[in-house]
Amino acid sequence: MNKDDLASIVTKITNIPWNARNVERVLSALLVSSNFWDIVSFSFEPLPAVAAVLRTLAEEGIVFFSELGVELTDRGRRFIEREKIFPLHSHACPRCEGRTVVIDEFQEAFGKFAKIQLDRPEAIIKFDQGYVTPDTTFARIALADSRGDLRGKRALVLGDDDLVGIALGLTGLVEDIVVLELDERIIDFEQRVASQYSLPLKALKHDLRKPLPEELLGSFDVFFCDPPETVEALDAFVGRGVVGLKGLGGAGYFGITHAESSFYKWRLLEMALLQRGLVISDIITDFNVYMNWEYVDEMLAWDLAPVKQPPHRNWYKSSMIRVEVVEKVEVPNEDLTDRDIYNDPESSTT
Repeated sequence: MNKDDLASIVTKITNIPWNARNVERVLSALLVSSNFWDIVSFSFEPLPAVAAVLRTLAEEGIVFFSELGVELTDRGRRFIEREKIFPLHSHACPRCEGRTVVIDEFQEAFGKFAKIQLDRPEAIIKFDQGYVTPDTTFARIALADSRGDLRGKRALVLGDDDLVGIALGLTGLVEDIVVLELDERIIDFEQRVASQYSLPLKALKHDLRKPLPEELLGSFDVFFCDPPETVEALDAFVGRGVVGLKGLGGAGYFGITHAESSFYKWRLLEMALLQRGLVISDIITDFNVYMNWEYVDEMLAWDLAPVKQPPHRNWYKSSMIRVEVVEKVEVPNEDLTDRDIYNDPESSTT
């Protein structure tokens, strides 16, 4: 048994294309944490594949599962040495946590937001919700401001359990904000906050599987979204943002994880973006940090996890992607309610 053998087994079990390098990343993560959720996060590999390789390693006597998590056996330590696996090392900036931006300029607005978000609606699995930390929300704004995408601009937010619309309004940078959201709890919450703080924000109920309303087409300078990570869903949801932009030079921000998207899928996602007339200007790893949601034991991820232990830190993260329109391309704005665009072999948090 070697890394190539393990990769072949995982591909057969999960239908996720894997190779020896993917196996190596999981083992490197295992050398720095025994917690399953940490191993997924640190390895940058899809959760179903990580679960599959750990179960295979256990069957081969290389690891065992205990109340402490995933641990190496004596045979496993010899395997690690023979395969020349080394512990993962991170050198991210401790000040910005690798995001490349800080939120110092927005401390007054951030202070208000930190209090407001305490009363936000709880994330629920029905809408596949999971919100980011408050500082992540403001880091998104700092990044967009650094790229010249906010001041005096019109912003479109496609789905907003992260409350980006409220945060944008509190900074006073944008001219106005339109939020499209399916969850009426969030719509009511944002409208109430907008009224209380006199924010230039309007929250509307809309299912993003349906076409973007005619009156919003070609109306915005920038969009924000957090799309599902199947190729079809990301293409469709980002497409909604693109058709909402005024045209060339318009920008969009969204996240893609490694926990639900392999590098193989990343390539497909990137190709889809390029075909929409977009250039990828920024990819910042682990920019978006999500709070651990209460329904963790209701997710497919919990069923797949070989060790039923709760996360002990925020493990679900995504890279921040910024795109900009550089070519006018006809982007579909079609109805997608008649098909399942939310799940693929790499999905695990639904």
